[in-house]
Amino acid sequence: MSAKKFRTKKFLKVSLIYFLLFVALLGMVDYYAMMAYSMWLVVLIALPAALLLGYRHVKKGKHDHVDEIAEELL
Repeated sequence: MSAKKFRTKKFLKVSLIYFLLFVALLGMVDYYAMMAYSMWLVVLIALPAALLLGYRHVKKGKHDHVDEIAEELL
């Protein structure tokens, strides 16, 4: 059984895409909630979620739409 190589550069790209997605979605929720939350709270929720999903995405090793977006934009 071979261990998959963890690629840091891909992890950072994918995590950034997830982070932007979460900030946009949480920002829209915050907007419709009439600015009930601070933007710092949105970032504090989105950052760990994006890092966790980025890590899991890279460890899974499948090529996905997120990979394509990360390669095109970054």
